[in-house]
Amino acid sequence: MTTRRNTLAALAALPLAAKPFTRPIGLNLYTVRTPLASQPAATYKGIKAAGVELLEVRSVQLLQHAAMIADAGLKPVHLFIDSAIITGAWDEWDAFMRARGGPASSGRPSLESMIELAQKHRIQRIGTSMLLPKEREAPFEAYNRAAELCAKGGVELYYHNHAFEFAGAKGARFIDKLHSQLDKRIRLELDVFWAAITGTSPVDILSQWKGRVKSLHLKDLAPNTPPPTSEAAVKPDMFREIGAGTLDFKAILNAAAKAGVEHYLIELDYSPGDPLVSVANCVKALRALSL
Repeated sequence: MTTRRNTLAALAALPLAAKPFTRPIGLNLYTVRTPLASQPAATYKGIKAAGVELLEVRSVQLLQHAAMIADAGLKPVHLFIDSAIITGAWDEWDAFMRARGGPASSGRPSLESMIELAQKHRIQRIGTSMLLPKEREAPFEAYNRAAELCAKGGVELYYHNHAFEFAGAKGARFIDKLHSQLDKRIRLELDVFWAAITGTSPVDILSQWKGRVKSLHLKDLAPNTPPPTSEAAVKPDMFREIGAGTLDFKAILNAAAKAGVEHYLIELDYSPGDPLVSVANCVKALRALSL
């Protein structure tokens, strides 16, 4: 008996065997915006061939490409919308789009119409891609109303971060206000790059938002990148494919599992070459991790 107890104790003291990352991998379609504009069907098939299973889409892609997405064997799980649909700040959004050389909003869709679109395509969550400066003044009540409307429609609402949320002292940052003032049903989609570039640990944010952060945007950060003075100051060469930068993805993914993250989405704002090759490289890097 003593020998058996000693053996069991020795086995318990051994480190657990590392496991590969096997969760389904998704992609935000902004990553492949260039080939998608000219060759959508081939691009969706290329995404699938790279090892991606899930998509974060915008409404135009659901409206125009649903058959191509299904034909490629991909599943949309998230729907990105402009925050003006929630905040009503359409004039600012139109000005923002014109400044970037893009079109003004067409039709100014309602949140109800986005919920119906999500329901039609069995999409789990609707989220906002960013907040413009004027929208950051007091968005919480509008988001909480939107969360109630989404809940009635059987979908969840999520908030996607950039860098500004992490400016300031802990407790007074915008990310902390989101944590304390948002309806607890609103989920965080943590972009690990934008948190890390400010000097904020993604692992710490995952711990703070445990149970409320349900998806990640995954991309890597170039070495020796200083915190930006503004998001506009972030240059294309600061973005890296997963595994080609400085982020500790083993620690991030382990923390994500403990926090209850469900969806792991690659998003590359810029790629060094063919974005589909970059997507495949990111998938390989994630699958090669031992957690």
